[in-house]
Amino acid sequence: MLRGEHVMARLVRGRLVPHRLAPNDEQAREIAEALVALYVVHLGKPRARLESELALVEEEIGPRLDPRRGFKILRALSKLLEERSSWASPTETDPYTLRTRLFELAAALPEFPSHTGALLETETREELLSRVATETGVEDPAALMYADRQGAQLLSSFEPPSPEALISRYNVAQIQGVLYSAKDLTVDLGEEADARLIFHYVKLLGLIYSLEQTSRGYRLHLDGPLSLFNSTRKYGLRLAKLLPGLLLTAPWKLHASVSWKGREAILELDSEAPGLTSHYKGPADTGEGDTREAFVKAWKRAKDTGDWKLEPGVEILPVPQLKTALVPDFAFRNTRTGERVHLEILGFWSERYLIERVALLREAAKRGRRVLIAAPGSLNASPETLSDATQGDVIPFKSRLDAKSVLAALG
Repeated sequence: MLRGEHVMARLVRGRLVPHRLAPNDEQAREIAEALVALYVVHLGKPRARLESELALVEEEIGPRLDPRRGFKILRALSKLLEERSSWASPTETDPYTLRTRLFELAAALPEFPSHTGALLETETREELLSRVATETGVEDPAALMYADRQGAQLLSSFEPPSPEALISRYNVAQIQGVLYSAKDLTVDLGEEADARLIFHYVKLLGLIYSLEQTSRGYRLHLDGPLSLFNSTRKYGLRLAKLLPGLLLTAPWKLHASVSWKGREAILELDSEAPGLTSHYKGPADTGEGDTREAFVKAWKRAKDTGDWKLEPGVEILPVPQLKTALVPDFAFRNTRTGERVHLEILGFWSERYLIERVALLREAAKRGRRVLIAAPGSLNASPETLSDATQGDVIPFKSRLDAKSVLAALG
């Protein structure tokens, strides 16, 4: 995704319009094609050389695309191509060890610096390099002593996108960049939308959500990064990763309240917006680890789970009396008594969210729906809040949720 300095949008009567490149703009297409070709020809070459060429391209063709912001657009496109690139060291030898040995030997010499401007006389320098080459087996120590610097990295692989795909990725990334500063987000999913897929993304990304059924589908309320006291950057990136998931289905409408350059603004978007396609092939493309998969493995490794059997969670658990619904991750069935208990694993959460969630679960329990919550203890909630919540059906955990803690809560 793009960094903040790459994101551009204009404010029109309180509504944000993210910058976009027209898919049918021949000039934009040519520039995208030129950037992709530049990365291709630099396969196996140092990063510094590629960056130097990119700087020349910015000066040459950037103004043709946009006289004022052309360089910024090109840098954003390059950032997206960087995500499709892999870099490798030019040597298997540790450059730090190499230069440390060179400096040690140079420091031990009784010779003063050369009057020619070099650190050592030519003959002495060659003798020193020859000695290190013999010791390490490196043919040219001087060429590799700084090979761990970023500019020396070699472009080892690159997945070239089509110009059209790069332009589409740019347009989506600009919208994602606006969502970094969202206060809250509402998504209305139509009846024909794949709600199961969207809920999967919400859970995988660990977003703070509430859900209600509507006459036309579901309304998903998501907290934005500005609703948290910390971890806002990480949460903002997670929230932005939901957008390509939304683009995999239809229909939907999105409404976000955004703080943009010190002003309050609104971002509105729907599945009919032209020129936007997802680069996701499935949930694994978000790049986020799944706490749920880790828990399943932990449960399978557990020696004794009593009479409890782990089952996939129901996709939606409606609580119509409270005009809301839950999306549990798992269900536990007691094979002896037939009791059924649901489990929801939270990702991010705030104290307010946790308190409201516990109150909701207590109300649901009164109506025969028992749901446990597992909450990571990494968001610095006050001890009082965690203590009060734990008296409800909340299971605190650190980095991984273990089967023993869940079994204790099941009772």
